[in-house]
Amino acid sequence: MSAVSVTRRPNLPAVRPGRAVRWVAGLLLAALFVAPMLWMVSGSLKPTNEVFSTPPSLLPHHWLGANYSRAVNYISFGTYLRNSVIVTVLTVIGTLVCCVPAAYALTVLQWRGKRLVFGLVLFGIMLPFPAVMIPWYIIFKRIGFLGSLAPLTVPPFFGEFVTPAFSSALAIFLLRQFLQSIPKELVQAARVDGAGTLRIMLQIVLPLARPVIATVVIMTVLSSWTAFIGPLLFLNNSSSYTLSIGLQQYQSQHFTAYNLLLAASVLFVIPVVVVFLAGQKYFVRGAARAGLK
Repeated sequence: MSAVSVTRRPNLPAVRPGRAVRWVAGLLLAALFVAPMLWMVSGSLKPTNEVFSTPPSLLPHHWLGANYSRAVNYISFGTYLRNSVIVTVLTVIGTLVCCVPAAYALTVLQWRGKRLVFGLVLFGIMLPFPAVMIPWYIIFKRIGFLGSLAPLTVPPFFGEFVTPAFSSALAIFLLRQFLQSIPKELVQAARVDGAGTLRIMLQIVLPLARPVIATVVIMTVLSSWTAFIGPLLFLNNSSSYTLSIGLQQYQSQHFTAYNLLLAASVLFVIPVVVVFLAGQKYFVRGAARAGLK
């Protein structure tokens, strides 16, 4: 009597209609955000006459990788890149130097008027930069800052709530919300052991707050690197232009080198993408925990 082999199908997970709809919606939303980036990269490799060809094509008919070297040499790209790096690095340092102690004082320390001060911080979040840019312009003009990078780099070191880059008030808010999730017993135990305020902040609170600090750093880099209104208002000297302003030089009254502009835009976006991908894990964790409170 021959044995009959029965082949059993593996137990496949059931595909729920709701999950399928979410996947399709997520893919469509991702395509909506990725499509402009792909079009920018494609246009940066095309001749000028192919950028607006009809019908449009995603892949170039004539690949021009030399557009990137031409774009760098078309304007003072290196100078503008250096200025953008200086502004971004100093803005990040100034934001952390001012906002971390402020959030620590609003969370860990006990003092009168703490809620009132935090209310003023929340008011700074709701106040947009266009509402204060004229007073800022007058102040910087009188002290001789116009035309230099000082209007973009000095305010973060003084904890100004409304700046052309990432709001210091929002940074304080995110840091405070995260620090509230740290057990108070850790701080009390450190005080019992004789640790001072500064030591508690540097050796206990800051290592635990690395996710939210990374979140603040990423958001500050993104806003400072791509800031346009502030540099346009305060920088009246071409030698102090940042990349966001320098990209305008690809446009003239009678001609615009769109392929070179797209190539320079790709180079402009790359540092932002690298910073976000490098800190994505901390960014998601910090943003999630900061919102728990």
